[in-house]
Amino acid sequence: MIFTGRRLTAAMEKSNRGFPGFTGVLALLALLAHASDRVSAALIYDRTQILDGQLWRLWSGHAVHFGSSHLWWNLAVFLPTGIWLERGWPALTRGFYGLCPLVISAAMLLLQPSLARYAGLSGVATGMLVLLAALQLRRKKEEPAWFWWSVLVLVAIKIGVELFTGSPLLVSGFGDVKTVPLAHIAGVATGLAFWAATNRRGPGS
Repeated sequence: MIFTGRRLTAAMEKSNRGFPGFTGVLALLALLAHASDRVSAALIYDRTQILDGQLWRLWSGHAVHFGSSHLWWNLAVFLPTGIWLERGWPALTRGFYGLCPLVISAAMLLLQPSLARYAGLSGVATGMLVLLAALQLRRKKEEPAWFWWSVLVLVAIKIGVELFTGSPLLVSGFGDVKTVPLAHIAGVATGLAFWAATNRRGPGS
């Protein structure tokens, strides 16, 4: 009876795994925007255009990047984290994709009015990384807890350094554009909010 129950649980967990299609679509959109200046101009977060009614930029601006280094470093975090999350928590991840870009953009629109233009998946990817680490710590998977705690500490250090210096870590080659720590902070806050929501529903959610 116990053996049958375990097999049923394993089958349910396997069937709940999602194909990371949304992650792939967002990555392809970022590549398309990078390849076409026209597409990039139509999608980028532009405060003036948003206030004029082009509200899609609140979401689509995160798919635009200021140069190859900016794009590749963001995809290096976004793709593996997104695939892992969407495979394990498909509905949660897709909800995060829908809401997190809007939360980040709204935070910048309201709290950083001097910011005329913004681009990049880094805020979303940072929030995803924090969400994944928190979920893995809760599930007590085979990976040692110290690994996921180290991820959280490194994210905190990265945001702290960028707040202090005003320059992005690791990324270079896109002119005088500065990092926007508020985007990363808003991403982290969204990730923690999604984790807390699943925590209230219980470990099986």
